[in-house]
Amino acid sequence: GWGTKATEANLLEERKHLKQDKQALEVDLAQMKKERDLARAQIVSASGEKSYEMKIMEESYKTEINRLQKRLQWYSENQELLDKDAARLRGAKEEIDKLKVEVEKLRSEAGHHSAQQRTRLKNRAADAKRIQDLERQVKEMEGILKRRYPNSLPALIYAAATAASEGDGDASPKNNTVEFLERRIKKLETELEGKDDEAKKSLRAMEQQFQKIKFQYEKRIEELEQLLAYKLLNEPQKLQDSFDQELCKVNEAHQETVQNLQAEIHSLRSHVAQLESQKNPRDDDADLQSLEYQVEQARAKAQLVRLNQEMIAKNREIKDLTKTVERLQKERRRMLSGTNSGRRLDKKGMLEKDCGSPEKKVPRNPGFFPDNHKDKIYQPNVFADAHISEVQQENAHLKEELEKLKLELNEERISSQAALANAEELMRRAKEELQGHIATLKVSHQKELERILCQQAIEYSTSKAAELNSKISSQETLIKYLQQQVRELQKEEGVLVISQRREAILQKEMAKLLEELKVARENQSPELKRFSYLERKIRQLETSYEQREQELQQVIQQTQYNAKVEQFRETEKWKKLALLKNQELEKFRVELDSMLDVLRQLQKQGVVITPSSSNMPENYWKI
Repeated sequence: GWGTKATEANLLEERKHLKQDKQALEVDLAQMKKERDLARAQIVSASGEKSYEMKIMEESYKTEINRLQKRLQWYSENQELLDKDAARLRGAKEEIDKLKVEVEKLRSEAGHHSAQQRTRLKNRAADAKRIQDLERQVKEMEGILKRRYPNSLPALIYAAATAASEGDGDASPKNNTVEFLERRIKKLETELEGKDDEAKKSLRAMEQQFQKIKFQYEKRIEELEQLLAYKLLNEPQKLQDSFDQELCKVNEAHQETVQNLQAEIHSLRSHVAQLESQKNPRDDDADLQSLEYQVEQARAKAQLVRLNQEMIAKNREIKDLTKTVERLQKERRRMLSGTNSGRRLDKKGMLEKDCGSPEKKVPRNPGFFPDNHKDKIYQPNVFADAHISEVQQENAHLKEELEKLKLELNEERISSQAALANAEELMRRAKEELQGHIATLKVSHQKELERILCQQAIEYSTSKAAELNSKISSQETLIKYLQQQVRELQKEEGVLVISQRREAILQKEMAKLLEELKVARENQSPELKRFSYLERKIRQLETSYEQREQELQQVIQQTQYNAKVEQFRETEKWKKLALLKNQELEKFRVELDSMLDVLRQLQKQGVVITPSSSNMPENYWKI
C-alpha cells in the first residue's frame, strides 16, 4: 500500500524530471539546428560570393589574356614590316658610309695635293730667304774683313744667328697623325654603337618571331583539342554501327561459304559414287598411282613456288641496287653540274645507258601458272595406249632432272648472292671514300678561299683575277678527283653488269622450268585437275573461315572486357558513395554525442531550460 504509493510518487517525480530534461534537450537541439542552418547559409552565401568573384576574376583574366594575345599577334605581324624597314635603313646606311669613305678619300687626295703645293711654295720661299741671308752674311763678313774692326765678333755672331731659325716647320706631321687617329677612334666607336643597336633589334625580332610561332601553335592546339572532343563524342556510335555492319557482313559471308561448301561436297560425293559404280579393281590401282603422281606434282609445284618467291626477292634486291647506283650517279651529276664540261655530260649519258640496259634484260614474270589451260579441249583418248610403267619411268626421269636443276639453281643463287654482296660492299666503300674526300675537299676549299680573302683584305686589292684563278685551281683539283672516282665507279658498274647478267640467265632457266611444269600440268587428266582445284579451294575457304572466327572471338572478348570494366567502375563509384555517406553519418553521431554531453553538464550544474520556444515537430530529427 504505502510503499507502492511512495514508489509511484517517486516514479512520477522522475518522469516529470525526465520530461523536463527532454524538453530542455529539444530546446537545445532546436537552438543548435538554428545555429547550424545559419552557419550553412553563411557558408553558402560566402561560397556563392567567392564563386561569383572567382568567375568575375576568371572572365577578367580571360579578357586580359585575349587582349595580350591580340597585342602579341599585332606585334608579330608588324615585326615583318619593321624588319623590312630595318633592312632598307641598313642598306641606306651602308651606302651613306660608302659615300662618306669616298668623300674622305677625295678630300685626303685634294688635301695631299694642296699640302704638297704649299710645302713646295714654303720650300721655295725658305730657299730664297736663305739665299738672301747668305748673301747678306757674305757681304757683312766681307765688310768686316775689309774694315778689321776690333768689335767685329758681335757682328759675326749676329750674322750667324739668322741661320738658327730654319728648323721650326717639322711639328705639322705629328699633328696630322694625331688627328687621323682621333678620327679613326671616333669612327670605330660609332660602328660599335651601331652594331649594338643592330644586335638589340635582331634580338627583339627573334623574340617577336618566337611569340608569333607560339601563338600559332597554341591556336592550333586549341583547334585540335576541340576537334578531338567532337570526335570522341561522335565516334563511339560510329564504331558500334561499323561493328554491327561488319558482324552482319561476316555472318552473311559465313553462311554463303557454308552453302557453297555443302553444294561442292554434295557434287563431289555424287561424282565419287558414279566413278565407283563405273570402275573395276584394276582401275583402282590406276587411281592410286595417279594419286601418288598428283602428290609428287604438288610437291614439285610447292618447291617451284618457293624458288619463284626467292627469285622475286632477288629481283627486288637487284632493283634496290640499281636505285642506289642511279642515286650515286645523280649525286655525281649534281657535283659536276657546276663545271662547264660537255664531255662529262656525254659520259653521264653513256653511264645511264649502261645502267639502264641490265634492267631491260631482266624479264618480268607475269604469272607463274598462266590460265591458258582453260582453252584446251578435253580429249579422253590421249593416254589410252600408254602403259603405267612408262609413265612411272618418265616421272622418275623428270624427278632426277628436277633435282639437278634445283642444285644448279642453288649454286647459281649462292654465286649471285656473293657477287651482289661484293658489289654492294664495293659500292658502299666507294661512296664512303667519295663522301670523305668531298668533305676534305670542301674544307680545304673553304680554307683556301678564306686565306685568299684575308690576303685581299690586307692588300686592299679589288681585282677579281686572283680570286678567279684560285677558284679555277680548286675546281680543277676537284674535277681531277671526281674523274678518278668516275673511273672507279665505271669498273664497279662492270662488276654489277656481270652479276645482273647472271641473274638474267637464272631467270631464263627458271622460265624454262616453268614451261616444263606447265607442259607437265597440261598432260594431267582433267579429273585430277578438278580435284586439285577443289582441294585448293577448300583450303582457302578453311583459312578464311578460321580468320573470321578469330576476328569474331577478338570482337567478343573486347566487348566482354569493356562490359567488365564498366561494371567495375560502377561498383567502385557506389562503394565510394557508401563510404562517404557512412563518414557523414559518423560525423553526425559524434556531433550529437557532443551535444548530449553538453546538455548533461548543464543539467548537473542545475540549469533549467523552459520548453516555450520549441516550435519544431517531434519527427524533425528522425532519420
